[in-house]
Amino acid sequence: MKHNREFYEITRWNKLTLSNNFMFRLVMEKQELCKKLIECILGIKIKSLSYVEHEKSFEANLQSKGIRLDLFVIDEDGVAYDIEMQMDNSYKQFLGRRTRYYVSLMDNKALKKGDKYSKLRKSYVIFICTFDPFDRGLAKYTFNAICNEDHSLIMDDGVTRVFINNEGDRHRISRELASLIDYISSGKVTDEYTHQLDEEVNEIRNDTGKERAYMTYMQTIMEHEDIGFNKGYAYGHAEGHAEGVEQGYEQKTKDFVLSMWKNNEPIEKIARYTNLTAEKVSDLINDLHTVH
Repeated sequence: MKHNREFYEITRWNKLTLSNNFMFRLVMEKQELCKKLIECILGIKIKSLSYVEHEKSFEANLQSKGIRLDLFVIDEDGVAYDIEMQMDNSYKQFLGRRTRYYVSLMDNKALKKGDKYSKLRKSYVIFICTFDPFDRGLAKYTFNAICNEDHSLIMDDGVTRVFINNEGDRHRISRELASLIDYISSGKVTDEYTHQLDEEVNEIRNDTGKERAYMTYMQTIMEHEDIGFNKGYAYGHAEGHAEGVEQGYEQKTKDFVLSMWKNNEPIEKIARYTNLTAEKVSDLINDLHTVH
């Protein structure tokens, strides 16, 4: 995470675009738009989506690092897609290892004890980057496991990693994908799909309830950062930051839950934005209702 208040500067609600994570997740709640996004990026056709979850959380165990995916999708054939909107290039040299860890946890949750490896889903990890992740100028980078000695031999491990570079050369990709990248980069509408995306973005901007949720969400993130900075400054070392964040996180999460609940947001949405289970959110609401 980039611990920099400027990175969390709150963009005005009516200026949010699809490249913003919050807006991206809201737009992709429309399954048809989500389905078309996958088809456009991968150049495939999907019958239908059977499962879509925003800010999907995966935990291997209590000691392991958890992950929260921007968009986790399973199609009718059982193929899994993780789609991430990536604006921060601070750690772009580790994006490959990040996808490795994402896939490992997705696979870990896909198999139960005694299951055969053949039950592992075919998986795609897609990063839509507002920067060039590999500095080669390509608009699309696709990675599979290829044999070093014979590049015609591809190991069928069922995993494909795709990185979209909004700054890349559009000439080697499909017209549909080029139009999508142009829309993400500049908001320019050039075809039917980007027109549909733009209509949804504008409709969301006119939703005052979603605007309140966005402001609360961003303010909570910034307050989390300030807690860490102030505590870390007092201690004079990195451990102070970690301790400050840990001490303040629980209370800030409760404040965020209470604010969204008062704005009549559904429990499922609060769960997505707080990385909590719906049951935990319900328990917090009950506790907070008793206190308040």
